[in-house]
Amino acid sequence: MFTIQMLNAAHGDCLWIEYGDAVGPHRILIDTGPAATYNASLADKVQSVVDAEGQCVFELLVITHIDDDHIGSSLRFLDELNFDTVKIKDVWFNGYFHLSNLLPAQLGALQGEMLTELIQRGKWPWNRQFQRKAVMVPKSGPLPVHDFAGMQLTLLSPSFERLQALKPEWEKTIREAGLVPGEAFHAQETVLPHGFLGGDVEEMAAEPFKEDKTHPNGSSIAFLAEFEGTRVLFGADAHPSVLLESLQRAPFHGQPQTIDAFKLAHHGSTRNTSLELLEAFPATHYLISTTGAKFKHPDEEAIARVVVSARERSPVLHFNVESEFNKAWRSASRRSDFGYRCEYGTPEDGLLVKLA
Repeated sequence: MFTIQMLNAAHGDCLWIEYGDAVGPHRILIDTGPAATYNASLADKVQSVVDAEGQCVFELLVITHIDDDHIGSSLRFLDELNFDTVKIKDVWFNGYFHLSNLLPAQLGALQGEMLTELIQRGKWPWNRQFQRKAVMVPKSGPLPVHDFAGMQLTLLSPSFERLQALKPEWEKTIREAGLVPGEAFHAQETVLPHGFLGGDVEEMAAEPFKEDKTHPNGSSIAFLAEFEGTRVLFGADAHPSVLLESLQRAPFHGQPQTIDAFKLAHHGSTRNTSLELLEAFPATHYLISTTGAKFKHPDEEAIARVVVSARERSPVLHFNVESEFNKAWRSASRRSDFGYRCEYGTPEDGLLVKLA
């Protein structure tokens, strides 16, 4: 069994992974969405597992980067969880001191600062497979590969250079808030206060690609997850160039990697979804997590690139909820022309994607 439930996380990501036995499966949580996701869906999901099994155990919690739509709900989640019933075996998150990769972790920018303090108070293992230093792709040698109860994760992003690029921006944000990087919340008792589309699809797909250049997105933790022959690329908000650079490294050596599913980076943003990237990681299932709120994702050019590049594979587009920005892909003529199909989740439960 390998399932991915894209919870309703507004314009963000909250990906609940289960694998192994159907009864008492292993779990990995990737991001938690913006703050409202906690009450809207995450808390109830955790509690349903506790009610059914007595406790909810995560092999790994990954906070891919510090943007609010990925990190926001993690604060409430970690601040309010019951240590007797919710267990986290490891956390992957890059804080401030990780950006230089010189010291074991301690910080973040505003929410990252808070998350750092909460991780430390919870005494959870932090970036354990990286000796508490940065979760990153080294400058040379094979890509890092780690096993979590039979789930193999091959790290593809970030690079040291992308982490370094974020550092001055992070420091500026903290200082403008009148805080000291690394010490903002250390001495405080409470971390949290009060505890159809126009246009031709082929033409859209052929639009010139301009890559995302934002530093927080460039710092995203992205990886290839493999369990009993099923392979999924979790793209976070990573830059395509970083993923393509990693593909040149061992164990891949520049060979395209056929995968079962691709969780599109940055919620299907045109600047994070290039034809080159899609051809390097050909998939059948494409996962898009967003309501379109705030940033109006997914971009039509990104989804057009997917259906054009994957046409011969009869791809499936999985949207965690229907929105005005994705419902055009229901079009019968489009689906007939490009041989894809769509699945949409609900605001209440998001979408469960069963891969194996």
